Amino acid sequence: MVMPFGKWRDFEDCVRDFMGRGLDEDSAKRLCGYLQAKLGEESSTWTGSIEHREGKIIGGEALHPVETVHPNEWPRIRVYLEDELKRAAGTLVGKPLSLDHIYPLKGRVLEASYRDGALKYVAELDDEKVLEWIRKGVIKKCSVEYEWRSLEKVNGVAPKGITFTGLALLKDFEPGDPWTTVEVWEMVGSILEEKIKALEEENSSLRRRIKALEEARDESVKRLGEAVIDPEAKPRGLENYVPKDEIIRELRRAVFERVPRSWGYGPYLQNRRVKALIRRLEGKG
Repeated sequence: MVMPFGKWRDFEDCVRDFMGRGLDEDSAKRLCGYLQAKLGEESSTWTGSIEHREGKIIGGEALHPVETVHPNEWPRIRVYLEDELKRAAGTLVGKPLSLDHIYPLKGRVLEASYRDGALKYVAELDDEKVLEWIRKGVIKKCSVEYEWRSLEKVNGVAPKGITFTGLALLKDFEPGDPWTTVEVWEMVGSILEEKIKALEEENSSLRRRIKALEEARDESVKRLGEAVIDPEAKPRGLENYVPKDEIIRELRRAVFERVPRSWGYGPYLQNRRVKALIRRLEGKG
């Protein structure tokens, strides 16, 4: 018998939830496996809401293929290569969290992978004060800790053979990589929900307009079909209708070339339907 855990009906439900938040399938499975085991350890009869634990999950981007400057450290200029970050990403999993590289925190990295030009991570943090700093924007950046096997000269020095040893959340220090991010999962979820809602409202308005135009067109065709047609006469009553080319142009402005996976299946399906409608109007579908 499949037992629910937390707010999810089963393991697959958990995987679908985190994939909707932007994780790939393998990362979502590993994270859900961790949560399932963790919740099982805490209590075999645990009936609380996972929302409490969800508020302790943070995520973001830890490092990018960039050049960083460290005036008081050696090497002063460090170049992070994309291939090296891809190879080393998995070594960040399981590593501890700290505050400003100084104070150990109760937490660790649950998942890490290199995707879309960044080393992305998900971590558990059991420190309400630090979580509140993240929610309020006091902490917005992070910095990786690592060891390297060798250094390669590339417009500076590129660490090779990187093994990540920790992740520091930065409160009183500036990051070497200014594009790093730290967010609480509940905040990430609300941002995605707002984007999805806006997209659905836009598509709903577009569907209503298309339906009204199609009904008006059908009524016009019906009236013309019932009349005695004068070959030289111009159709009357069409001056207020929107030309098909204009409809196609408006649809193309509203449609996305590619819907981010993190938006979920609903927006993806709706975007695909709009694309199909454009092809029909162009006579290609």
